[in-house]
Amino acid sequence: MMSSARLLRCEAIAWIDEDWPRRVRVRLVDADGRTWFFVDKVPIFFVDDGISPGASLPRPAFVRCCVVGQQEDQVLVVSTLPDHVEAEDGTTQFRVRPNQLERRA
Repeated sequence: MMSSARLLRCEAIAWIDEDWPRRVRVRLVDADGRTWFFVDKVPIFFVDDGISPGASLPRPAFVRCCVVGQQEDQVLVVSTLPDHVEAEDGTTQFRVRPNQLERRA
């Protein structure tokens, strides 16, 4: 069951590098309460790329994902592989609540 792209709500929490290409650390809290961290270039996490270097954090961010399954408890399993984004430990599939997702415009 692979669905169209969605946006997974996260939170940008720290600048890693403010020089080009700007990199930011983003936090996701999954449906089980586990915290995951991602580090990548700014355009990966911000739909409009309107964030400037040194902008105050935390602020909302997104990771593009696809729903790959739904579990009996109504929790969705999403994959962050569309943009080759992975958590710091290499994980690319996460259990999230439906309200953590937005349809991609």
